[in-house]
Amino acid sequence: MMPPQRHIALGGTMRTRTAITAVLLALAATTTACGGDKADPAACKAAMEKQFEDAKDGKEGSRPDACDGVDDKTVKKYAEEIVADQTTKEVEKSLDDMEKEIDDTLEELETSTP
Repeated sequence: MMPPQRHIALGGTMRTRTAITAVLLALAATTTACGGDKADPAACKAAMEKQFEDAKDGKEGSRPDACDGVDDKTVKKYAEEIVADQTTKEVEKSLDDMEKEIDDTLEELETSTP
């Protein structure tokens, strides 16, 4: 008897993909904001990472105040890095889940074979 086929989609859940898309759109829209005198790129990136995590829970965001004074090119670069990192994590998690699924199925087959 064959085990039931299971489908695991790469790229995470639909909710995660939707959140990523929403964050990209929000960050892309905010990269046109003007910069001020004081720039703290590290604080900007940290605020963007937090905002990305909040977006997974459905919170809408805009250009973080911590990004005031940080040039648009840098903000866009941070947005791309954050999304790339999150995408990599989601793919790795999906691959780990698939590997566990395969291991479990093989174990079931080994123990159920007469």
